[in-house]
Amino acid sequence: MLFGKRVEIFGPFTVLVPGGVRLGRNVAINHGVFLNGGCGIEIGDDAVLSARCMIIDVGLDPSTFGETIAYRNAPIRIGSRAWIGASAIILPGVTIGDGAIIGAGSVVTRDVPQGQTWAGNPARALPTRS
Repeated sequence: MLFGKRVEIFGPFTVLVPGGVRLGRNVAINHGVFLNGGCGIEIGDDAVLSARCMIIDVGLDPSTFGETIAYRNAPIRIGSRAWIGASAIILPGVTIGDGAIIGAGSVVTRDVPQGQTWAGNPARALPTRS
């Protein structure tokens, strides 16, 4: 696991494959966070991982259920200043853009553009306010 400067850890968390995880500067990791790391997880500067969120870069491909089950293994990138809400789940191959916000309990199955707020299961963009 490669840590940038001033990574803040607020309680125990789990990393299955530490060599596959890179953390930027000033990243905050709250208690109960789960990072897989089998395919690669990159977290940008000033990002926040809230309590019990899960970043899973290796897993079953749900599109193959009912058939021969296949795995979807793909790296995950979380941009700078992104905030991942409590108990959110980020699935393989997803990129969370810089400054994006993921609501608590959301399941993110596809890329989130920078600066957007997404929530739900599956997560979808929320309307912006002026």
